[in-house]
Amino acid sequence: MLALQNLTWGLEVPNATSDSSHPLGVNTNLLSKVFITVLYILIFLVGTIGNVLTIQLVLKKQSLHSLQGTVHYHLVSLALSDILILVISIPIELYNFIWFHYPWVFGDAVCRGYYFLRDICSYATVLNIASLSCERYLAICHPMRAKRVMSKMRTKKILAAIWFSSLVFALPMAFIMGVKYENVRPDGELDPSSLICTSLVSTATLKIFIQVNAFVSFVLPVALIGVLNCVTVNHLVSLRTRTSLIIHSSCKGPRGSKEVPRSQSSPSSLSRIPVGGTSGKKNLTVSSEPNRIQSLQHSIYMLRAIVIAYIVCWLPYHARRLMFCYIPDDEWSGFLYTFYHYFYMMTNTLFYISSAVNPVLYNVVSSSFRKLFLDTLSPSCSKQNGNLNLLKSSASNTGPE
Repeated sequence: MLALQNLTWGLEVPNATSDSSHPLGVNTNLLSKVFITVLYILIFLVGTIGNVLTIQLVLKKQSLHSLQGTVHYHLVSLALSDILILVISIPIELYNFIWFHYPWVFGDAVCRGYYFLRDICSYATVLNIASLSCERYLAICHPMRAKRVMSKMRTKKILAAIWFSSLVFALPMAFIMGVKYENVRPDGELDPSSLICTSLVSTATLKIFIQVNAFVSFVLPVALIGVLNCVTVNHLVSLRTRTSLIIHSSCKGPRGSKEVPRSQSSPSSLSRIPVGGTSGKKNLTVSSEPNRIQSLQHSIYMLRAIVIAYIVCWLPYHARRLMFCYIPDDEWSGFLYTFYHYFYMMTNTLFYISSAVNPVLYNVVSSSFRKLFLDTLSPSCSKQNGNLNLLKSSASNTGPE
């Protein structure tokens, strides 16, 4: 994901003349600045606190059934990338891209590092979601293979490869971005007040890079994630249907035979019922434990919520970047420039919301995660409730003599 946080509109938007009083063609009204600042601070607090608590909760509760297999490793990696995006990006953007557009006061190294680190985290986010989709696909569609392939050690290696790949994909940003002076004084000297952090390559090269980057970092991963999720959901629906039929037929029993005792039709015994025939290698067994099916379904709900939130928050961002690529220079009117300016702020706000929304989604979709999350927020209250329940249980077990 190319983070073109460049508000030097005279460079990004040719012939932009929205406000001639600003030598670099940048003007944002005070109300918009205050609104964006308050919104960014709220996003920062919700995102950092929520993701930190998510990491703390997941690392302490790895053995819970609500976190099947190796899902918790993906959730930690995703939360880490979201935290880094918020911590790295929001403070610098508020200062140098919302309130003080120029001069850039942090130096060339920070300019390059800012875009480079931000791009690493952005790539890591989409690759983590793709990896989580693959993990759920294997766990539901190929459970036996998943047990062999998706070990804890192998998952850690996959996540390490994701972060290394993100670093490689983001490396061009360290060379594309940099600082330069936009204006020259009448005496021929460079104007220090016009120092900006911007793209150092030509506009044509930049547009090509943006288009390739949008395809690699958004279109391709989202297409893969969509296909995997459709296949996984269809398989899960089929599994639930077959399980229901098995339970119904086992309880009803074959015609002319005695009714199957209830004790013999328990979920544990149903896991050994053959499906799809009784001969050769076509004998398949379907686990019909309701808790397992429900747990898999909840994990798909959570994954689907993550994917939908990602697409909703990132699609406008990439649309804005492609808008810059495909609108010819001579068609940038004052109205279009103003629209692009505020559309830029809206898409970046959605970009940051995508890094803060996942903990909220976990709590909305999963009741077990919500309970653990609240217990983590208030461990003292949780302990008191646990002691109260223990006393009630002891009293009910003791009873009158």
